[in-house]
Amino acid sequence: MKYLICVFLICSCSSRPIQLTEKAKNLEVYATRPTDCRVAGRIVGTNKEGSKELALNDVLNQAADLKASGVFINQEVPNGSIMNVHATAYQCD
Repeated sequence: MKYLICVFLICSCSSRPIQLTEKAKNLEVYATRPTDCRVAGRIVGTNKEGSKELALNDVLNQAADLKASGVFINQEVPNGSIMNVHATAYQCD
């Protein structure tokens, strides 16, 4: 949760940020893959300016659209000036 708050604060200071939706603000970023949860989907967040934090915001917004309760970050892939964050969204009861 602290990580999510830090991401939000950093992103609010940058230009043209990908804003977190209200639902996305409540999602958790899991440190390990959850075992008692259902996979809601695999998603890729992208930021064309190379920001990992803004790509994570994109992931969280997409996960919220899938009605997930959190995400596990599988891989962070920089590609020139583009940052891609690959994640799995989970629904946990």
